[in-house]
Amino acid sequence: MSATVRLSALYGGIFFVIGIMMPFWPVWLQSKGLSATEIGFTIACGSLVRVFLSPQVARFADRTGERKRPIICLAIAALIFYLPFYVADEFWMIVLLQACSAGMFGPLMPMCESLTMTGARTQPLNYGRIRLWGSLTFIAGASGIGFFLKGADPDMIWASVSMALALVVIITLFQPDFRSQPGHPEAKPFRQVITDRTFLIFIAATACVQGSHALYYSFGTLNWLRLGFEEGVIGLLWAEGVVAEVILFVFAADAVRKIGAARLIALGGLACLIRWALTAYTDDLAVIVVLQVFHAFTFGAAHLGAIYFISERMPEDVSATAQTVYALVVSGIGIGLMSFLSGHLYDAYAGKAYLVMAAMGGLGMILAWSIRRRHNTA
Repeated sequence: MSATVRLSALYGGIFFVIGIMMPFWPVWLQSKGLSATEIGFTIACGSLVRVFLSPQVARFADRTGERKRPIICLAIAALIFYLPFYVADEFWMIVLLQACSAGMFGPLMPMCESLTMTGARTQPLNYGRIRLWGSLTFIAGASGIGFFLKGADPDMIWASVSMALALVVIITLFQPDFRSQPGHPEAKPFRQVITDRTFLIFIAATACVQGSHALYYSFGTLNWLRLGFEEGVIGLLWAEGVVAEVILFVFAADAVRKIGAARLIALGGLACLIRWALTAYTDDLAVIVVLQVFHAFTFGAAHLGAIYFISERMPEDVSATAQTVYALVVSGIGIGLMSFLSGHLYDAYAGKAYLVMAAMGGLGMILAWSIRRRHNTA
């Protein structure tokens, strides 16, 4: 079995879990009697543990050159801590299990990215065509399993995630054993990453571009309901955005080669500026259908550019740390902080709050454009 197939299966398995958990895990928590505040606290605890644990995992991976074995251990640990949820009824037991299971599952994604790009240094791997399977299985998890879970006992959510996690564990066992050069025992990969000024500007640029999606992720559905769109139409709009993203990933290698990593991020920022500015002022379904295609660029192009930027700029012995810093700052702090602020913005300005997101995208575009000459391979 080729490395491409095995890595595609790994992305598929991880995103299948995410596709089930993102929309449905709060429903299971609510079935256990948790209030909205308690649900938010519980989920936040998992994110907090991830912030502290991920850099330690990345540091180990870079110092040893290992990628496959940490991934296997994280997947097994996530499953072990997840299974006891079935008998958990006390609030603090649920919080503890959430912190442990999410803390172990969180570092899987940056480690998966690092494994793939480590292999791509020596083998003809097309990252985009591998990553697209994650997008496809996310749709399958959120839509297909969602249809199955409709009206079912909430414990079926736990069972579905458990089976998906078990599948991920099995998939990790068959991953290619790509390794980087072990770092020096006294090396400090985190310091090496954050002292690269160009890399810090890159992180700020991608945090702006990806963070500008926070309002869409948190309140996009509510805003469309406010405009009078039916739930079925809204579901199709969400799916359209992911499909557009998948199509871009099919042509990923050509896009990076012709445009360059830094310019792809700048293109994502420009697309955000256009997409969110128009979203703030339109209630026309036809226009919104067109704007959903922009997701291929606002998310897809920016993420694609980011992964290749890290691979091109960072040495092998700090690649796991660089991927982890990117994931924590952009997906964790950036989107997390903006999700919090989005609640206040939407409450005050409704759809016009997208103008703030447009400004963020524009800032991300400027920052990304400023590093295209500094980045020696852009």
